[in-house]
Amino acid sequence: MHFPPPPKANPHPRTGPPAQRYVPPPPRKRRWGLRLGIVGGLVAMLAGGGAFARVRYLPDAIVLPGVRIDGEEVAANADASAVRAHVQRRADGLSQRKVRLSMPGSDKPALETTLADLGVKVDVDETTAIALRLGKDGDVISRGEAARDAREGKLDVPLVLRMDVEHAVQILGVLKEAEDAQPVSARLDLDKHATIPEKEGRYIDTDGTLAAVMDLARDPRGEALTLPVATFAPRISSSFLKSLDITTVVAEYETYFSRGGDQQRRGKNIDNASQKLDGLVVSPGEMVSFNEIIGERSEENGFQKSWEIFKGEMVEGVGGGTCQVASTFHAATFFGGFDVLERLPHSRPSAYIPMGLDSTVVYPGVDLKVRNPHPFPVVVHAKTIGNKLRVELLGKERPVTVSFGREVLSTLPYKRKVEEDPNLSGKKVVVKQHGIKGYKIKRKRLFKYADGTVKKEEMTDTYPPTTEIYKVPVGFDVSLLPPLPEGEGDDSESPAPAPPSARIPSTGGTPTASAEGMTTPSDEDAVEFVDAPGAHAPTAAQRDAAKTIWLKR
Repeated sequence: MHFPPPPKANPHPRTGPPAQRYVPPPPRKRRWGLRLGIVGGLVAMLAGGGAFARVRYLPDAIVLPGVRIDGEEVAANADASAVRAHVQRRADGLSQRKVRLSMPGSDKPALETTLADLGVKVDVDETTAIALRLGKDGDVISRGEAARDAREGKLDVPLVLRMDVEHAVQILGVLKEAEDAQPVSARLDLDKHATIPEKEGRYIDTDGTLAAVMDLARDPRGEALTLPVATFAPRISSSFLKSLDITTVVAEYETYFSRGGDQQRRGKNIDNASQKLDGLVVSPGEMVSFNEIIGERSEENGFQKSWEIFKGEMVEGVGGGTCQVASTFHAATFFGGFDVLERLPHSRPSAYIPMGLDSTVVYPGVDLKVRNPHPFPVVVHAKTIGNKLRVELLGKERPVTVSFGREVLSTLPYKRKVEEDPNLSGKKVVVKQHGIKGYKIKRKRLFKYADGTVKKEEMTDTYPPTTEIYKVPVGFDVSLLPPLPEGEGDDSESPAPAPPSARIPSTGGTPTASAEGMTTPSDEDAVEFVDAPGAHAPTAAQRDAAKTIWLKR
């Protein structure tokens, strides 16, 4: 019996009619009359050495003539190695296919890359094995049909695709970091009596994206993908704000700061942080984090370089002044009866707020966290007016009156540290940092509610002493430095000063103790003291804090 030659391979398999993908045949029904007739014909063909006989005895390592893999016909009589090479070539082409991933509604791709970079891989061994097994399984009829379909170009083995999920998630993580956005709650502009609308949050669906990438890889013409994105609503909506009752000042606190000289940028940071805090809505029972509200202290977030305390010393860093906003906010919530869940005092007494009411913050590790215990929402109104920072808590009513008490339990002497600076000469001394004694205090909070209930809290804060640091010329006589206050001691690393009776008083910004029998120094003996940038003499409250105070708001 003569069989017509197999059809020629389509020179453009991607643009021609799609070939039939290989699908295992369904279970066959036993139609005995028809099958006996077919078997009779096959017996005659087998006796004559026909095509079906050749299919029956085709070696396992040879692919059926006419089989396609990924739309391209395999060479006739290709053995296992040739088939594998064919699959590898198709796999390489797929891996290097360029694809574009775009956000919904955007014409500009968010990511241009290849399928390989997205973690798509071809299982070459599995694809090769499937191609070689075509026409080798089942009875003689099934094999004969497979051979016929192969000759007619109807058997197309798709590439077996795998996904390196870990690699793909890593690539998508970079994209998510750039494109995902947290929702922004609606806020009140309390000065303009207006509502700033909310913004929905969005995130790239990782699982959905992985599935879409695999579908894209299976599509021979797939080059572009619109990323699946989900949105979610913010915590506070504009409609909710319109229903708020904020007619009462629940609590308030004010602090003052300077905008002159090297304090100008610090003042800008206070403006920036207070603007981020202004309009915040704290729902009943809600906990808020100061660091989450203000965000990273970076220039991209609107902060400037300024002086701040780092490891006990004044250094220039981005965001100096943010602690004053945190301290003022803490004081307002303290007097508003809020629960203070997380708060740390500064490493030294602050010049702008009493010890016990301050709060230090460092992004992201050191935070101030408070919770609204009242049965109504509270809105934070933070505003700078000239050199004044004012924080108000606005709500439906004032359910509690709070008083603050503080008692100094003990003081801790500070030490002196002397550093030689080759850039200095003569008797010029730079005060890098003024010394401040340390304090251990007990702070109290007394609550008086409208129904007559009284509650009391007691806590202890410790403020370490601030080391006095002088920068002096090389070889400088440290006995010319002023004596430490009574009860203070030198740093063990510093040279020991001369006895008080042998010291020579100095001139400049640092006061000296007088000693009986001292002689007035000549001009050449006078020491010139200059404050370093960021160094400011302590206030009276820092030098000698009141033994007890009691404040009520």
